[in-house]
Amino acid sequence: MSPRREISSKRRRLAAASAIVLAVAAAGVADVAAGAGASPSRGQLSPVGIVSADATEQAEILSEMHVDRRVVVAGYTYYVGTMGGRAVVDVASGEIDETAELATWILDKTFHPRATIFSGTAGAMSAAINVGDVVLSGFVVDKSNIHYHLGGYQTKYEGTEIHNVGSADIAGAIIDGYGDTYPTPNDASAYPNTTHPKDKAWVYLDAFAANKQLVSTAAGTVLGSTTKADATGNSSRPGSVKNKVVIGTIGQAPVWSTPLNWIEAQNTVYQSDAEENEGTGFAFANAASGVPWMLIRGIADTAWYPHAYDGTLASARAAKVVAFLLRNLATRVEKAPVTLGDLSRIANARRAGYLIADKAFLHVGPVTKVTFTSHGATKTLAGAALAALEAQYSYRAHVLG
Repeated sequence: MSPRREISSKRRRLAAASAIVLAVAAAGVADVAAGAGASPSRGQLSPVGIVSADATEQAEILSEMHVDRRVVVAGYTYYVGTMGGRAVVDVASGEIDETAELATWILDKTFHPRATIFSGTAGAMSAAINVGDVVLSGFVVDKSNIHYHLGGYQTKYEGTEIHNVGSADIAGAIIDGYGDTYPTPNDASAYPNTTHPKDKAWVYLDAFAANKQLVSTAAGTVLGSTTKADATGNSSRPGSVKNKVVIGTIGQAPVWSTPLNWIEAQNTVYQSDAEENEGTGFAFANAASGVPWMLIRGIADTAWYPHAYDGTLASARAAKVVAFLLRNLATRVEKAPVTLGDLSRIANARRAGYLIADKAFLHVGPVTKVTFTSHGATKTLAGAALAALEAQYSYRAHVLG
């Protein structure tokens, strides 16, 4: 989901959630014990899994589904049915990376989909991407994996570690390195004081690559247009803007950046085009399961127009791409991954000539004021009180004696 939160969007999500519950109840959908009827019968095409983070995102999918039954696993409700005549399994994971990873892993291991896609919203990380556009995940990066160095620069950190065994599929991923061989009961006591060979089954990844067939198929969706008033957040703006599908890089982190200089600092390390909260966990679960995957992110907001926000439109646009993909997806999903050359020409990584930088130099100024809430009241730290706290951020403050 787009990291930006607004009261109006929360109200829409609550209304959508209520509508989902009422619609399912009216349809007489049967509850099924976990695992019941999870695998397709012989000759039956495996379903496509669909994951969304919040209620509005899921509502756009469920409203187009014919739901046959629901299966509850570990508290997650999986709706089993069809969308446009194609077998699907849909789940709302909840917001943020970890819960998306768990919901996706359960979907993959319980329902054995031929592909799993994420339908949701995001914020633009490019001046060329507008509210109402859709960004497809050529790549997914965790832009919170950053090392800030003493020399005034930032680099990527060591990446996400994955156990690349069995059915796992990390094709196309950017590999940072390999983990150490783990101890056994026989050598555990001596392990900390000895050197160890690298274990290439434990892999550090700087970026996950989505499935090329899914991405290239979804890229053919025609979206329509958005009013400039909606795209800019300025109700007096006349005219409309034609929306587009962009194959780019999804930057996941539980943050929302509005100042353009901070977006520049983030993008110069990880050249991303959209910002959201669930991408790495979703990609990780599918890679570990060996299930072809992609993210479809409708753009709800953009820092270039700070007053613009339309989560409902963004959710609907993502669902429109899902529907197009289901109609046009071949029976067999090939395993080939996206490459940098497959990204759209306006994607930041294509424009910059790289996906992840070696170093990005920057300057961070001192903190000048802090406000916080204590016992229901807002308090401020500034001047001498703030300086007293800041004093520890000096090498002179740490003296062992």
